[in-house]
Amino acid sequence: MTTTTEATHDIDVPASGHRARRSPRSARTRVATTVAVVAGVAILAAACSSTPSNSASSSTSGAGSNNGGGTTTSAGASNATVKTAQNSQFGTVLVNSSGMALYTFGGDHGGQSACTGACAQAWPAVTVPAGTTPTAGPGVTGTLGTSHQSNGTEQVTYNGALLYTFVSDSTPGQVTGNGVANFTVVKVSSSAGSGGGAGAATTTTPRGGGY
Repeated sequence: MTTTTEATHDIDVPASGHRARRSPRSARTRVATTVAVVAGVAILAAACSSTPSNSASSSTSGAGSNNGGGTTTSAGASNATVKTAQNSQFGTVLVNSSGMALYTFGGDHGGQSACTGACAQAWPAVTVPAGTTPTAGPGVTGTLGTSHQSNGTEQVTYNGALLYTFVSDSTPGQVTGNGVANFTVVKVSSSAGSGGGAGAATTTTPRGGGY
């Protein structure tokens, strides 16, 4: 009689016979954590997107406020055709837009300049482009106008008198030509405060000379 021996092998099988399952509690914890992260990102994104909008609005409002009337006033005063300035010897005098003293010529008549040739080189006329109205700065109490000249220019007038500058005046407010060659610096009367009327251009007696 033949006896058959069967070989047996031990096979490790998990006690349950199935793959290990994840704990339900662990799964719930992961889901809760994911939801919390997503919600946090959404809140942060909303906060970031709203901040620039508020900053831009404030910046624009400030810029509009800073561009108010202050700039306009400064530009108007500096670009005026005729302004006033203080001179230690003559008081308040008329000056052009560059601050150079203005003069009138005793030889002019009828709105036409008698200063030509060498005179015109030493005493340049104050002019404006055709069709331009001369403007007055603070303290100019007389009337500004223009007079068309034979050379085609529009010469500025103050209370009807033609205006000039003097080449020897090298700095704003300087007056070296008063009484020279029948030219007189234009002084603004200070009587307006006491008399109640508008001040006018006044002149001094020239020292003679001419062209």
